[in-house]
Amino acid sequence: MTANGPYSTSPSAIAAPTGMILGLLRPRLRAVLLGLLVVPTLTMVLYLRSTSSLPDSPLPGQPLAYHVPLRSCVGSGDQMPSAGERLKAWFGWTSSTSSSSWSSNDWAESDFVPTSGIERYMASHLSDLQSSYDPEHDLVEYGLKTSNISLPIYISDLLDTYRTYLASPTSFFSASTSQTIPAYLSLVLSRLSLRPPGTQLPECPKQVMTTDKSVDDLPDEFARWKEIMPDWQIRYFDDEGLREWVGAAFGGAKAEGIWESLPRQVLKTDVFRYMAMLVEGGIYTDSDTAPIIPTSKWGRPYRSGTPPLLTHLTRLLSLSTSSNPSEPATPESEARLPDVDLLDTITASLGHSEVYDAPLIEDGAELGEPALVVSVEADAIDFGWDNWRELSMARAVQFTQWTFMARPGHPVFLDALGRTLRKSEEVARLSEEAVETGEEYTPESALEWTGPGVFTDCVYRYLLARYGFQPSDLIHQKVPIRVGDVLILPAGSFSSVSPFTGEQQRPWAAVFHGFLGRWREADPAQHEKERLKKLKDEGEANGEHAQAEKVGEELEKLMETSQEGQAK
Repeated sequence: MTANGPYSTSPSAIAAPTGMILGLLRPRLRAVLLGLLVVPTLTMVLYLRSTSSLPDSPLPGQPLAYHVPLRSCVGSGDQMPSAGERLKAWFGWTSSTSSSSWSSNDWAESDFVPTSGIERYMASHLSDLQSSYDPEHDLVEYGLKTSNISLPIYISDLLDTYRTYLASPTSFFSASTSQTIPAYLSLVLSRLSLRPPGTQLPECPKQVMTTDKSVDDLPDEFARWKEIMPDWQIRYFDDEGLREWVGAAFGGAKAEGIWESLPRQVLKTDVFRYMAMLVEGGIYTDSDTAPIIPTSKWGRPYRSGTPPLLTHLTRLLSLSTSSNPSEPATPESEARLPDVDLLDTITASLGHSEVYDAPLIEDGAELGEPALVVSVEADAIDFGWDNWRELSMARAVQFTQWTFMARPGHPVFLDALGRTLRKSEEVARLSEEAVETGEEYTPESALEWTGPGVFTDCVYRYLLARYGFQPSDLIHQKVPIRVGDVLILPAGSFSSVSPFTGEQQRPWAAVFHGFLGRWREADPAQHEKERLKKLKDEGEANGEHAQAEKVGEELEKLMETSQEGQAK
């Protein structure tokens, strides 16, 4: 027994087991201390790195910076949770009152692709489709003058047309202020956006428009429009009615003055039909036509000619969300602009317009009902008509201009107005110069000036600029084909045999055309062409080959001059 009593322990007795215990714990203690140092440090590093913004989406050809399969599509204005927020959610550091509607599971399981990246990919693919187009070849072989097919330049040209010719503070189709975007311009920009619009665009109104000197002059067959489509409104415009409509729609604008100064009524009716379809939509048809079937059956069923990748990317974009979903844009909500130049305030980039910037599922499909329905008039390449220019054709594969159907605000009609109005100014200037110099000047035929030649160019330009669809893809087509929002019926669909004779109709027959051709009576260029053709035929019939050859050269020169003038 020690001095400290029976229960006392010597220091050496205590030190032995303590050292043993510390010796056993020392490796684990080092690991714990190391963990306490490394884990917070690593957590902080990951947090700082993850809170930085996501890299820009790659251009085509670069390594993709996102994972597939895709789960979500997020617009540039959408609030996507940052990687830092995801990290905090994983650790349970997020507040229960957070404004974000995303859960940590959503973040962990979802991949994100910025819509701007998809749009850039679409723009690049569109450029690839356009890159093989040869405008010089199509000018020589088909007579086409599509002009620049770059989408941003196309948009710029249309906006310039609006600003130069159509902007008017007195138009009743827009508000009283000149700083209001008219509804048709909003729709034009929407259809040129690579992103689907955010609300359903206006349907084709159930109205048929036609023009003639007088309602009493209408051919009997025209009454069939009301018989076949009794729920459609038929609107007749005589010369005075046209003047009233143009004055009401574009009063005070430069377009009204140019339209009033056109030297022939056929030119005025051509320009009117473009104006009417742009602003109102519906059907325009010449008075010597009659429907074969209702419009609901025109071109049905059809084959898709839209580039597949553009279709799939459009579907992908339809998964995106609006940058301002609480206030969706509508065609009726015309944007009020500040007191600055109108066009400087409009975003007309490849990505999207500011008019519609959200997904659209229209009638169960991305594109809904066709926005433009046209028919090929004749396919001279398929028919083997090498002399198509001598057959009063302006283009080798041209579209009919005597009948078409459209929803309001289609870009093709704004382009057609720009070309015809600029050409009208040029003709007026050349006519004045000819008077001053005492020279003879014969304007181009209505076919090139305001008719199917220029209209065909505008349709092809839209198909190229918006969808990369080339004119050569339409040659030899025997069935209806839909390219984006344009439905194209095969040759002869709008020039079918008369429905009153009992003859068997050709496939896809939709409209009968009487070909009265009253416009030819007042067309000096057409008169001269027909006069030369008659002299040539008479010379060949009488054996006067030298004279016939000389007249043929004059006729060829006249047609070449017409082609060169329109190309300018």
